[in-house]
Amino acid sequence: MPSYINTNISSLQAQLNLSNSQSSLATSLQRLSSGLRINSAADDAAGLAIATRMTSQINGLTQATRNANDAISLAQTAGGALSGITNMLQSLRNLAVQSANSTNTATDRAAIQQQATALVAEIQRTATTTQFNGLNLLDGTYTNQSFQVGTAAGQTIAVSIGSATTDKLGSSTPSALTATNNGTAMSQGDLVINGISVGGSLASYDTSSTTSQASSAISKAAAINAVSAQTGVTAKVDANIAEGAAMVPAAVAGGTFTINNVSITATTGGTSASADRGAVIAAINAASGQTGVVATDSGTSAGGVILTAADGRNINVSMGTMTSAASGLVAQVSYGTYTLTSQSAINISGSTTIANSGLAAGTYSTQTAYATTTQLAVGSGAAFTANDFSINGIMVGASLASSDTASTISQGASAIAKAAAVNAVSSQTGVTATASTLVQGTAQTATAIAGTIAINGVSIAITTTGVASSDRSAVVNAINAVSGQTGVTATDGGSSAAGVQLHAADGRNVNVSMGTMTSAASGLQAGVNYGTLTLSSASQFTIAAGTTGNAMAAIGMLDVGTYGVGQTGQSLNSINLSTAAGATNAITAIDNAINSVNSTQATLGAIQNRFTQTISTLQSTTLNLSAARSRIQDTDFAAETANMTKAQILQQAGTAMLAQANQLPNTVLSLLK
Repeated sequence: MPSYINTNISSLQAQLNLSNSQSSLATSLQRLSSGLRINSAADDAAGLAIATRMTSQINGLTQATRNANDAISLAQTAGGALSGITNMLQSLRNLAVQSANSTNTATDRAAIQQQATALVAEIQRTATTTQFNGLNLLDGTYTNQSFQVGTAAGQTIAVSIGSATTDKLGSSTPSALTATNNGTAMSQGDLVINGISVGGSLASYDTSSTTSQASSAISKAAAINAVSAQTGVTAKVDANIAEGAAMVPAAVAGGTFTINNVSITATTGGTSASADRGAVIAAINAASGQTGVVATDSGTSAGGVILTAADGRNINVSMGTMTSAASGLVAQVSYGTYTLTSQSAINISGSTTIANSGLAAGTYSTQTAYATTTQLAVGSGAAFTANDFSINGIMVGASLASSDTASTISQGASAIAKAAAVNAVSSQTGVTATASTLVQGTAQTATAIAGTIAINGVSIAITTTGVASSDRSAVVNAINAVSGQTGVTATDGGSSAAGVQLHAADGRNVNVSMGTMTSAASGLQAGVNYGTLTLSSASQFTIAAGTTGNAMAAIGMLDVGTYGVGQTGQSLNSINLSTAAGATNAITAIDNAINSVNSTQATLGAIQNRFTQTISTLQSTTLNLSAARSRIQDTDFAAETANMTKAQILQQAGTAMLAQANQLPNTVLSLLK
């Protein structure tokens, strides 16, 4: 082996090994002194990135846990104040019960009222001053507040606390929503209430109506009530009111017509319209036990005779030997309405055939106002002019033809144009309008004919065979085949008296004209039919007359007045225990207040339980993430101590061997002697 002096290979190798052992020792010392396996990206770049993300998650979860604890503290603060209010309400109720007793004199009740006034004032003070970190909790302003309980955006829990002020406690604010009825039965899935699908309206639900039972308000209400335990919404059938027809005095001896399959005979003298209406009314009411229908006088020749079915059954009217003009009755099937009620918001949705339920999709709150205009007579359309009326004090402008690109005639008078006029100021009024057009059919006579009609300018060829139901089907099919051009769909009215109904979902005008087919053969009434407006608002709204003097009915608008359910009952700040009657009324108001406070406390209890579970989940997640991060970045002291000992020994050995290596060139000196 050659001998060198300038290059000491053994020394260089010893130096290299010593450097490596020094580096290993330094790494071990750093890990053992910091407790971390990863002290820089050089130690483990991927591990550092993962550990950093985990640290962010752990820090976020820790803060989210604190947030949830704050939410519990807030709920406990509100709950404690409500417990105090409940105690005061119980005392207030005792005073009301005491005052309602007839042994009290006026002086006694005056003293009781003083105590009651003091309690109400303290309830109001508690409701308006209860705070958490400067935030009012019980005055009705703490609504839709979000608590961040996750590490990412949107991972929140919303909290709302109802008002406990004395102007809100005591009164009741149920949601109320009245459905129209288009005479078509509901099928499963047509209507969804609060996420629950409502079943079909079955004929077996209605034992009162004599025709189209499945389409009646009774059947539809029964279908809704079948799932009321799940939806929290109940349906009540309204009285069915069928408007009369314009009446012309006529002498008719023993004229006949039919109501709900009961033949009725009436004799009119023809001397005066009022006397003729009286004769028709008397004849109808004599059979009301069989028909379930009561007749009343509209008071005018134009209004004819009004029919009412108190239980909401369908009213099926057909003419015998007496005409509509002589009887003041309209030959038709009149379908009733029903009203939905709930102590909370009602969310309505459904399929494309939701119109079969008579309801519009949307969420109706406990203050929702919802009202539909009366349809104008065929051919009697009239546009809004500017300042015809106001909504909530804001004047509504004219309905413009330019707003309606769907109708083919009288665009300015269409429901589309009118809805646009109302919606143009909805940001100021809080009221929105939607348009819809439903055209009732006319009495049909079975006729075999090949003829034509026109709807919205589109000619339609129809062939009928002379069988009533088949003829209606032929008309319906022919119309629906071109609905893409007309914007109109047809449905079978269900009887010869009802004919064929037309519907324009967008509210456009429906212009029907006869070609070679007659109204009697088609079951359709010729003329321009105008839609209706449905006005809705999150609170009550008021319609007032404008400056033009135009009658609301003439322009197809709701009557002047206030619409919407509003609050019912007596609020706590208006109770009066100075009289026995006032005390009795106060008991109801106080009971409502106690129920309201109990409901709020139950909500707060549920919130606390939810946040408690959330905290448990957050802490468990934090624990698992911390363990995972520890496995990635923390030092394993047992292994690292062994590494340090090894590095120390290698360091000592390397130092000794380097000294030996450095002495090796000295052996060359022996060659120079």
